[in-house]
Amino acid sequence: MAETTPTPASTPADPGPSAPAASAGAKPAAPRPASAAGASPAGSAAAVKPAAPKPAAKPAETAPSPPQTVTRREFLNYVWGASMALMLVQTVGITVLFALPRFREGEFGGKIRVSTADFPALNAAPTENNLGKFWMVNTDQGIQAIYKVCTHLGCLYFWDDLSKRFACPCHGSQFEYNGKWIAGPAPRDLDRFAFEVLDANDNIIAESPNGKPIPLPANAAAVRVDTGRKTLGDSHF
Repeated sequence: MAETTPTPASTPADPGPSAPAASAGAKPAAPRPASAAGASPAGSAAAVKPAAPKPAAKPAETAPSPPQTVTRREFLNYVWGASMALMLVQTVGITVLFALPRFREGEFGGKIRVSTADFPALNAAPTENNLGKFWMVNTDQGIQAIYKVCTHLGCLYFWDDLSKRFACPCHGSQFEYNGKWIAGPAPRDLDRFAFEVLDANDNIIAESPNGKPIPLPANAAAVRVDTGRKTLGDSHF
């Protein structure tokens, strides 16, 4: 059997010697123009035009602020403050009205001055004072100023000289000389006024704050009846 000699595998050509030749035969690249490659910094700066100045910015217009509204809390505070102020004014006004005298002296509701000579003699017929709406009496216990209005329904009674008593023509109530109830529908004795006894210098020498009878002093010159201070008569029920 014949021996075959292996054929060596073909190897690629060695590029070493041929490579320089190929590169040597290539043409060098042409230089790029200066405009395409880009200008130098000095030329670029000369070619750029300066930017035009910007116009000054107008000041921003502020929008008008909306009107402020009153909150609910503020409204309630205003209402509360106004109420307190009104109450204070009313309180001061009422206080002043009560502090000032409502009636002047000499008219009904105020103090009425009468002379002791106007009072009747002891147990004599009573003397009527129309301005003060009271009867002046002089009993064994002393003098009194008795209100002229009946304690039943407010009628004006009169003095009956025959029976020596006060009598109401409306419903028949009758009272003694000192105002004590005798008969009729009146629920109590006659009402009476407080009074002061004055001397010739208007000094108070005796007084009756509840209108009960007091003896008339010897040096008494006048009696000041306070028609604003009425004492109710005693009830007989």
